[in-house]
Amino acid sequence: MKRYTIACLLRLSPLVIAFLLSGYLLAVQRHSLALLALAVGCLFIVQTFRFLKRTANDAKRLIDAIQFSEFNISFQHFVGKGLFPELIPQMEKAVFRFNEKLKHTEIEQHFYDLLLNRIDSPILVIDKTDTIEWINKAAIDEFGKQQPRHVNDFSTNTPALPLILKNITPGDVKMIKVKRDGITRQLAATAVLFTSRGRPLKLVSFKNIQPVLEESESDAWKKLIRVLTHEMMNSITPIISLAETLSDADSSTVKDYDVMSKALQTIHRRSKGLVEFVGNYQKLTRIPSPVFNAVSVAGMMNDICDLLRADGVLFSYEIQPEDLVFVADRTLLEQVFINLLKNAWEACSLTAKPEVKVEIYRNAYHNPVIVVSDNGCGILPGIQDKVFVPFFTTKSGGSGIGLSICRQILILHNGSITIESEPGKGTRIIMSFPQHQGL
Repeated sequence: MKRYTIACLLRLSPLVIAFLLSGYLLAVQRHSLALLALAVGCLFIVQTFRFLKRTANDAKRLIDAIQFSEFNISFQHFVGKGLFPELIPQMEKAVFRFNEKLKHTEIEQHFYDLLLNRIDSPILVIDKTDTIEWINKAAIDEFGKQQPRHVNDFSTNTPALPLILKNITPGDVKMIKVKRDGITRQLAATAVLFTSRGRPLKLVSFKNIQPVLEESESDAWKKLIRVLTHEMMNSITPIISLAETLSDADSSTVKDYDVMSKALQTIHRRSKGLVEFVGNYQKLTRIPSPVFNAVSVAGMMNDICDLLRADGVLFSYEIQPEDLVFVADRTLLEQVFINLLKNAWEACSLTAKPEVKVEIYRNAYHNPVIVVSDNGCGILPGIQDKVFVPFFTTKSGGSGIGLSICRQILILHNGSITIESEPGKGTRIIMSFPQHQGL
């Protein structure tokens, strides 16, 4: 900066002297010399202007290089053309740093692009206008659309996909079936919101859950078949045994008649129990499709409280906010509450001060959540993963379908139900609905 200041003074000082001299010569009537001094002053003006213009041009070259990311530039050969030497190293250093940062950013972007394109799960990034900002190779292969620009571009090959991409919010899990190469797969979609360069964006990722569903379905069938086999064998085996006894008995005596009568009564009782068992199984497969309506949670809980009080089931409830409304099938939802509250009250039957609570609120994702808790005997850890299996029960005389029906109803509402329990300390049952099920 010092040299630049001196250079400016060396150009401005003669200019000032020339004009002062010109004024003096005019004052003493030396017009010819005054014109000469004025011409010299104009020459210094031109030289000063060129000096400043060259400096400005070099500064502009630096700004243009930064603006258009053109960093293959040097200022060393401009030292004697107007740009003061003290600034040359700083400008060269700035160019070098910008160049290094650009290379680092490009390498990092290439790394993440390569990494995300190697992931076998489809991933998309869309903006608030549903324009696709980024898509990985797995998504292009999965949904069969090359270089899509907008979510509606998927409507030809995957009609259900655009609506999911537009409506999915954080906390939601959307299911979609995709057919590719003649094979139908089920994908689960989740979303994350983030901001990039001041723009709100939504990242949607898909996970193939078909193997998990098939494994779960296989396990469910195995458990169901095991339970059905156990129950039917318990009923059929004594029936066969009694039938053999009757076929071998001589009905001519009173004694044999009494034996036959008792045997027939036993066969009738076991057959009736078997019919009831099959009837309970039919209940699991005949849950009606829900009819969704706006349901006042406070009004529903008041009605349930009055209904169960008549059976001696007492509980307290808290709703936040008090005017909370669900979009649900009230009849089915009431059935869930009745089953869970009766179970909770029975679990507290041996407790000195039985306490059953219901909490209804919205979670961090604005989704409705229902928690039914009690201070009863709790559930043993080895049993907790079996309570939703049809016909499994630890209660004498229980059918073992109550919790199974509850889960089926929650699934029909696109919700979930989980259990947290500790023996001797009580049980908590947590149910949640996706956001679009609440108002």
